[in-house]
Amino acid sequence: MRIFEERSDATKRLMVTSAAGIYGGAAFVGLLEDALPGGPSFSLLPGLVALVFVVLLLSFGTRLPFPALAALGPIGVALIGYALATSEGPGDAAVLYMWPVLWVAVFFGRTGSILVVAWIGVVHGVTLASLPAGEGNLDRWLDVMVSVSVVCAVVHLLSESNRKLVAELAAEARVDQLTGVLNRRGFDERMGVELDRARRDGTSLGVASFDIDHFKRVNDEFGHEIGDRVLARLGEILRAETRATDVVARMGGEEFLVLLPGCPADETSVFAERIRARFAAADGLPPVTLSAGVSAAVAPENGALLVAESDVALYAAKRAGRDRTVVRSATPV
Repeated sequence: MRIFEERSDATKRLMVTSAAGIYGGAAFVGLLEDALPGGPSFSLLPGLVALVFVVLLLSFGTRLPFPALAALGPIGVALIGYALATSEGPGDAAVLYMWPVLWVAVFFGRTGSILVVAWIGVVHGVTLASLPAGEGNLDRWLDVMVSVSVVCAVVHLLSESNRKLVAELAAEARVDQLTGVLNRRGFDERMGVELDRARRDGTSLGVASFDIDHFKRVNDEFGHEIGDRVLARLGEILRAETRATDVVARMGGEEFLVLLPGCPADETSVFAERIRARFAAADGLPPVTLSAGVSAAVAPENGALLVAESDVALYAAKRAGRDRTVVRSATPV
């Protein structure tokens, strides 16, 4: 269930410290109201239990498993219900139900939100039923349930919107905005995944390095806007000619890399030639060619060395006159 999914250590620390703050706030409110004259009398037990939880959370909270942390919301609801049931006369302590609702809705998603609201319905219903005749009624139960449900729904929607925004920002941080392919950071992350897969399956991993020939001349003669269009066109061609499992990245300037899982050197070379042919035939742009370097290895141990092999081949292609593909001999890297 999503409610118990693992989260980062930073999120766990935030869960623990915020829960400790909520329990501490509830204990403070209870002790302060007890010290102030004129208010209704009530049991100090919930406040004392809350203080114990504060100490335990601050001391051992980060060591607790997530199911144990998830229980903090329902436990808080039960303590609030007990405080209401043991108070003499009417009070407004039911507003404290909002605290565990907010905490659960932020950290445990839709499932946690539904469960905590349902638990409040049970606890508050039992609490009202235990009060003297005339003090507990359906209106009071409905007021609380409608309020916590609305708050829970709003917080859940805002939290989901925030999660999606963070995910979009994280994805954008890995994508080159001009060409629509990965940037160096995105490539490095995917390289690790594909290296692990190639080692596990004992398969080949091909790398094709591309460099636009005389790109500076394009910028100087036609302007940077045309230069950007040339880069964008190459990104478009690479995206169109690759499989979903392939990794395409702009490593900087006019340099591009393509990672081809399962492809030996000959297949990677065929791919590189296909890209060069399509790029050279691009309409509406200055005549520009590509140089390419290819390397491949079965179950490579070192991804950086595999990329370096393709770069060596690319430089060899440039030294040989550009507008060609050079294949670096496959070695067990």
